[in-house]
Amino acid sequence: MKSLAAGVFLLALFSTQVFAGDDRDRDHDRDPHVRWTRNGAPTDTSITGGPWTLEQSGAANGLKSSGYCDANGNQIGNPGTERMEPYYFPSIVGHGKHLQGYFDWRPKDTDEGVVAAFSNDAGQTWTFQQLVLELRTHCPDQANKEPDGEKDASGGNNADNGDDDGQGHQFVIKINGHTFLYTLVRANNHIDVDDLAIHELTPLPGLPLNGAPALSDAPTDATSGLPEISPHTFGLKNPDGILGVVPGSNPLTIIYEQKILNGDKTGVTALPASQQCNTSWATFYANNGGLSPNDDITFLRLATTTDGIHFNDLGPLQGLNDPTTVSLTGTRWLATAGTILKLRDGRFGLLFSGGNCIDADSDAFHYIGYAESTDLIHWTVINGINNPIASVFPALLSVNAQGLPATGAGTSLVTIPAHTPVVGNAQGFFAGRVYAPSATQFDDNNITVIFAGYHTQKPKNGLGDYRTIGRFSLHSSQHLVAVGQDGDREDGDHDEDNR
Repeated sequence: MKSLAAGVFLLALFSTQVFAGDDRDRDHDRDPHVRWTRNGAPTDTSITGGPWTLEQSGAANGLKSSGYCDANGNQIGNPGTERMEPYYFPSIVGHGKHLQGYFDWRPKDTDEGVVAAFSNDAGQTWTFQQLVLELRTHCPDQANKEPDGEKDASGGNNADNGDDDGQGHQFVIKINGHTFLYTLVRANNHIDVDDLAIHELTPLPGLPLNGAPALSDAPTDATSGLPEISPHTFGLKNPDGILGVVPGSNPLTIIYEQKILNGDKTGVTALPASQQCNTSWATFYANNGGLSPNDDITFLRLATTTDGIHFNDLGPLQGLNDPTTVSLTGTRWLATAGTILKLRDGRFGLLFSGGNCIDADSDAFHYIGYAESTDLIHWTVINGINNPIASVFPALLSVNAQGLPATGAGTSLVTIPAHTPVVGNAQGFFAGRVYAPSATQFDDNNITVIFAGYHTQKPKNGLGDYRTIGRFSLHSSQHLVAVGQDGDREDGDHDEDNR
């Protein structure tokens, strides 16, 4: 595969840059902020083994679930090494080349589950270990019919199961001798209303998710009237998932996302019409495939815990986003996944994802940014929407002085991002979405970032190229104390135990 060949080259290049006395950080004493430079261009990744992948199927031809099952109704897993899709929301721990990954595997409208995989080459290639909490095991299109009732000439497996709303946004925390897997329950009337589900794990070599059931044990869209799963978290507000653990924190401190569904037009959080996306963006939406305005409100919030179950919310992070902005260059929404870094002078860094009204989606996938803080509450954005770490394909719009879509006198053409992203311009596999940066430390000045990308903004518009796991490497202008929850090596080289 071309991506594998490119990966070997990039790893060689990365090693050269790391150990050749790189002078990119020579001016760090004159700049208090971390400045990032790239170690080569982003690449997609591959996985050996595991469940069905897009690349082995006919999905690229518009057949949503082609090749998902054989003629006897048995699921067909990954037959060898394939492009790593449909995977997203990576959550990665480890150090150097040896990484342990947890991923949300989600074939559109067909299935969902949590997958564990490991890498020995800094995230370029992955080896499947385990699939748990799978939504369903039966095959799509069991009647072998197209939606119009005609025989499917491709041989079946073209329809879907109606939804992919299982458990996702997985995150693993070790605390007080326990290992907990946290997930978001997506079922109607439960998503972003219930607490996060908790499963206690008893990891074994090669089975890091041991203890979690093979099949989902939470309410589904078909059983949405059932009560929320127990055990679950207490004290988090409308949690959409956990972004990360503050390295070395005691008590253990997390950043998580609060998502208030339809919050900008309902209840006590309702906003004036002028602060809702549809007010200024309605014409843009109508002219771009009939996009629907999104009315969710999102915050990243800080919380502590002493047992991994009960959390003390410390309030929303400030300085990262403005839930009222409708500007092209503002950040309205933040995504659930990211990475917290500890810097040498006691400050903290944050890799995060953001988006705004142009995306018409609160999943916040327009760009990957970077911010810094001294207290974990107040943040200064260093790399934002106009000078991001990574971004989707550039957008050129006519806007007025307020940054709102407009035509005529007093308008100007604006491109976002205004500057080339740190990792370079968007590549095809993340031209539509780029988010969920999960970073691990390679050495004192370099990190590996695993992220999620889509070729187009909506999976339905690119059935053969969505939810792709990508990778890039960044060089820091300052030495890094810790990166992510595994950065201070509290758990040792536990990734080696999972081979």
